[in-house]
Amino acid sequence: MKKTVKVAVALLIAGVVLALAGFAMAGFDFGNLNTGGALVERTFESEGDVTKVFVAEQGANVEIVPSADGRARVTCAENEAFCYDITEEDGVLRVEKRDLRGGTLGMYFGFWQEGTLTVEAPSGTLLDVETDSGDIRMTGDAEGLTYSIASLRSDNGDVYVENVRAGEGESLETSDAMGDVQLGDITVETDNGNIAVEGAQVRGLSAMTANGAVTLRDVRAEVVFASARNDAIRMEDVATGALTASTENDDILFSGVEAAESLSLQTDNGDIRGELPGQMRDYHIQSETDYDNSLPTLLDGEGIFLRAVTNNGDIDVTFAE
Repeated sequence: MKKTVKVAVALLIAGVVLALAGFAMAGFDFGNLNTGGALVERTFESEGDVTKVFVAEQGANVEIVPSADGRARVTCAENEAFCYDITEEDGVLRVEKRDLRGGTLGMYFGFWQEGTLTVEAPSGTLLDVETDSGDIRMTGDAEGLTYSIASLRSDNGDVYVENVRAGEGESLETSDAMGDVQLGDITVETDNGNIAVEGAQVRGLSAMTANGAVTLRDVRAEVVFASARNDAIRMEDVATGALTASTENDDILFSGVEAAESLSLQTDNGDIRGELPGQMRDYHIQSETDYDNSLPTLLDGEGIFLRAVTNNGDIDVTFAE
């Protein structure tokens, strides 16, 4: 078996060498596979007050950080392959990455360098950030950076939010992509990455991923919605009016979660486990599973509505008192 593997590897290496030699003899220019040259850093500083920031990225990671002096800044890395169009008009800052590679073979097979796009955002800014493949990280300061609205979307990257507040402000127009969001909302979305929100004080929080986990820690919000289709949802120290957590193929795990009005937990193929404050009689309960269940199927208790449903998993919910 080992001899067969060694022979296969040797044949593969020989094939690659012959292919490269053939390309060279045919006059193929391997320079077409270059990386676009060295990255050059550029910083843009706004001339006036900025209330809205729109970012359209492709492959680089995006970092949103507080502005120390109230001025918006963008720091980016460019070369012959990529550049950024940055414009400021009527308090709106737009940052859009432009692909300069054209139709070269290197566009598909080259190894392209990617820098980090950093946005220094003033307090009270509306943020609309989108990237194809990079991570997004939004961080505040010790007191929590205040935004009016924040919408963060990545197709294939992770999204992190730490120490932020989304407060009230003037009525702001949003892009069509942001949908029906309100002042004080933070929306975080990715198709193929993890989401982590820690230290957030907002009106509404929505965290959605198809193929990653959602982690919420130290969150204060009127409304919380968390969705992770194929991974777990973990919540710790979350206080809200209404919370909905939904996943199809993993567990919902929580501790220190307090909902004033309603708590809905649903997974198709996973467990629901955690501890809630108060006593069982403080909750109006509906629960359903074909497996072990610590909750009654129906309980006409007081005040808080609790719904826990799983098709193929256990329900293990306890109460602090």
